[in-house]
Formats: sequence, C-alpha cells, structure tokens
Amino acid sequence: MNPRPRDASQRLGDTHNFGRSVSMREVSPDDKRVVKPRTLFWERLLLSGESSLRVFLDHAAKSDELGEGAFSFLPRLKFHADEVEHVGLVPLPRLDEERERELAAIVGRSVALFTWLGAADLHWENLALGLDHEGRIVFAPLDIEMLLADLSLPTETKLVADADPEVADVCRHAAGLRRVLPFLGKPVAIADLLAIVSAYGATLRFLDRHAKDIAKILSEISGLREAPLRVLLRGTDEYVRALTPSARADLWPPLLGEELAQMDRGDIPYFFRLYGQPGIHAFANEELTERLTLPRDGDVPQLDPMLSIEKHLRSPTRKRLREEGVFVLIGAFDDASFEGTHTNGAVEIVFKRRSIRVTFANGEELETRRDMRAFVGSLYLPCTCGEVRSVLVPKRTRCDASRLTRTRTKSVVRKRKP
Repeated sequence: MNPRPRDASQRLGDTHNFGRSVSMREVSPDDKRVVKPRTLFWERLLLSGESSLRVFLDHAAKSDELGEGAFSFLPRLKFHADEVEHVGLVPLPRLDEERERELAAIVGRSVALFTWLGAADLHWENLALGLDHEGRIVFAPLDIEMLLADLSLPTETKLVADADPEVADVCRHAAGLRRVLPFLGKPVAIADLLAIVSAYGATLRFLDRHAKDIAKILSEISGLREAPLRVLLRGTDEYVRALTPSARADLWPPLLGEELAQMDRGDIPYFFRLYGQPGIHAFANEELTERLTLPRDGDVPQLDPMLSIEKHLRSPTRKRLREEGVFVLIGAFDDASFEGTHTNGAVEIVFKRRSIRVTFANGEELETRRDMRAFVGSLYLPCTCGEVRSVLVPKRTRCDASRLTRTRTKSVVRKRKP
C-alpha cells in the first residue's frame, strides 16, 4: 500500500491509516487513474471485466434465462497495483421508453447481485451512473470495501432505506437507488416497477443456481483470506461531529480508545476484518505491517455473520432475500396511486388497498400487507439532492428540504443507548 497520495492537490475524500487518502493521477490526457492506498481486491473482483468471477457471470448468463449482457451494467475497469482506471462515463441522456425499461431492469439486477454477494455502503455518493464508450448503461459502486456479508434484505446494502427509527431518515436521504429517480421518475412508472421486480427475482434465481460454481471460483482466488474487509463502527458524519470535544459526550456508543487515537492523529477511524477469521482489527504502524485487535469480550462491537464459501454461499437468509426482499424493493418504490393488477409476462403485481401480491412466471406467488414502513423507507423525498443527472453526485450536495447529511452503513452490531 502507498503511504501517501502522490499529489496532495489531487486528494479525494477522507484520510485513513496514518494520513492516507484516495487521490487522482493523470498518466496522460487519456489515462487518468485513481490511486487507492488500500486493498483493491474486492473492487477488482466485481469491477474488472477480466476477473474470474466476472468472466463466469458473463458466460453463465449468456446461456441462462438472464441472457447475454445481463451484467454489462458493471464497468470493465483496468487495475494497476494500487491504482484503478478512472470511471470514464458520460451522463445518461433523457431515456426513451425502451432504455427506461433497460435501466429499470438494471436496478433489479444490481440490487439482487449486490445483496446476494453481501456488498454494503452503497449510498448515493458511492455510485456511478452513466454511459460507457460503447453506449452501455453502467450503474455500479466506486468503492467496494465490504463483501460476502450474509445479508437478508436489500436495506442492508443501503441501496434502499433501513426502517430502523434511529437511522431511517438519514438512510432514506442517502439511499443509493435515489440516483435513478431523475430518469425513472417520482413515482416510477408501473411498467418500470414490473421490470425492476422481475429482474430482481430472475437474478436471485440465477445466482442461487450457480452458487456452488461461484463459491468454487472464490475459493481458488489467491489472497481472498488476507484482503481486509472494512468494518464501519459508526457513520463518518459521527466522527466529523466528534471533532468538536463537546459533541463527543453525546455520542452513543462512546468512542473507543482506538477510535480516539486515530482521530487524534487526524484520521477518520478505519477498522477491518479478515474473511473466515474472528476479530476487528486496525493497523498499528505507519507501514501497515502490524495490526491490533479490539477486545472480543464485554460491551464491545460484535461482527455480523459472513457467507461461507465452504457451504457454497448458501444460507437460511436466502429464502428471506427471495421473498421478503421482493416486497422491500416494491415498498421502496410504492406510491398511493398504484392500484389494480399489472403484468409484463415475467411477473404480475396486484396492488390492493391493504395488500400486495406478486406472482412470477414460474408460478411462485407471494403476498404481504401493503404497509411496509416497518421494513423499508420510501425513496420518494421532497428534496432532490442526490437526484442528479451527472455521472457522480457532486462532492458537496446541499439538501433543499432537510438538515440531513450523508451517512455510512454499519457492518457491526453494537449495544445502543437505552
């Protein structure tokens, strides 16, 4: 890992691990690279078209019901040591009906893929949306530092909003899928919602069918068990507020000693875990060759479960992801104007006053009550911050209807203030 950005004037984002931060490097006018002084293992896995996982997904989809190009919404970036090619996209134009349906299907496939693979921290600032040089719609994260978490609902990715009352408002504000609203509308068209739901269900079935093959690919990739997986003990906004000593007393849970130590040297605290191993770690020296481990007993952060490669990435939570996850996704886009029966051949959705019923083409039928506020927050907000047509959300976005600021997902469970 690089100890410092090569050009401090090109620094991007917060500093971690003894002053390190992401930076931009221009090799030539046609070759701009993002320097990331941390592991790129997980990003390479999903964002490089040459990774063994991507090659398999593309090949398997071609001979499956998903069809060729099902995962072309993922970019094909080039990686060079600690550098990755700058995502070279152009903004989406106004979409005709056909391309609008295409984007809607991409939303469903992306939510299924990222949730199934256990990705997290997919808030709006971490997502790029645009056209690549071949005119393909790309919708993907810029940073992938968390993967293989055993997630049971799409809310855990932060693409849609967690309904936990302690974080619900902030999560609604920063939900990653708000990026697509300028193109799909508020509310989305029923035809687009059908495309989202059918793509979500089809992609989950595809991934479940190929779980054993995907697990085998992961097991054969060198370095997987040594690559740090980031663990966020609390939101970055909490650390920023805690820069003011008077605000620290209001934080719950209280800052740990290692959090304070990292903040005192000017860093936003950075913690990580290693796949298949216990413990939450932090780097202990500037060379990043030594690490310390947080206590594992008492009133301390506890790690969430991870998917088992040895068990072929199968988990009891997969059933909940297939069934309840469908309704969480519908609930995120639902609107009082939706009523009656709607179908596109692949899926049928029946909106009643108090219930929603979904029937897939394979005959699977699911039904639940319509009020989903206990599980997911609506993507529709009065404000439009984050709902931009640019490839990336501007670095500083002021909310025009709320005092809420950006958020980060939590990947550990902590005891909360009673």
